[in-house]
Amino acid sequence: MTDKWWETLYDDLLAKILLDSTSEKDINDTVSFLQNILKVKEGDRVFDQCCGTGRLSLAMARLGHSVFGVDLIDSYIQSAKSHSILNNSCQFICDDAFNYTTPEPVQAAFNWWTSFGYSASDSVNINMIQRAFDSLEAGGRFALDFMNVPGLYRSFQPQVVTRIKEDEGELVLIRESRMDHTTGMMHKTWTYFLANGKKVEHQSQVRLYTPHQLNMFFVECGFQEVVIYGDIDCSELSLSSPRCIVTGCKPI
Repeated sequence: MTDKWWETLYDDLLAKILLDSTSEKDINDTVSFLQNILKVKEGDRVFDQCCGTGRLSLAMARLGHSVFGVDLIDSYIQSAKSHSILNNSCQFICDDAFNYTTPEPVQAAFNWWTSFGYSASDSVNINMIQRAFDSLEAGGRFALDFMNVPGLYRSFQPQVVTRIKEDEGELVLIRESRMDHTTGMMHKTWTYFLANGKKVEHQSQVRLYTPHQLNMFFVECGFQEVVIYGDIDCSELSLSSPRCIVTGCKPI
């Protein structure tokens, strides 16, 4: 696996079967949660770190926020720009989120849908949290959406199958996962079966950080008032929570 495996994983197939299939309800519910938890007001500047095709950025812009969206995948950024052509409130930038800081301070930032932990190195992964901190103005807030790792261990699924219907037939994605308990990594094989009979395969990995480790990273980067939620309904984290959402505030 290459050091930057995500450059090949995030292709048009993944966008079609996972990113673009997110329902409007899920997007609206997520944005409502982010507005509430990040305490953003109309006109505030927001940083969407690892924005993908810009679904959340565009939803934020429609609510009156000025959004910086950054992603390393050029085709995703071009797609986001094509959807924002009539909305000057969004700026989409193709850049590496490990290094990117917004050109002006923002009032809020978020990293969503587990776009964190892709390196086997803690110091590399922490860079992404630090870039969010550096992009915020004093008093600004950041939310990181990650896996609920204790719950993942409890109900581990070695295989997940996703199917979508297309005009030319069915597109099938099989995600096979395995744990490496010696390194704290989860490795995945992504196998797509296309309607034309072709098969496409990618590899990925993610570091399995526990909630207390994520809390520690936030504190190390300078955040205060760190709070962890189990879902976008603001519920407390538990073993049955579907995710682990960590929020923090940059000191005034």
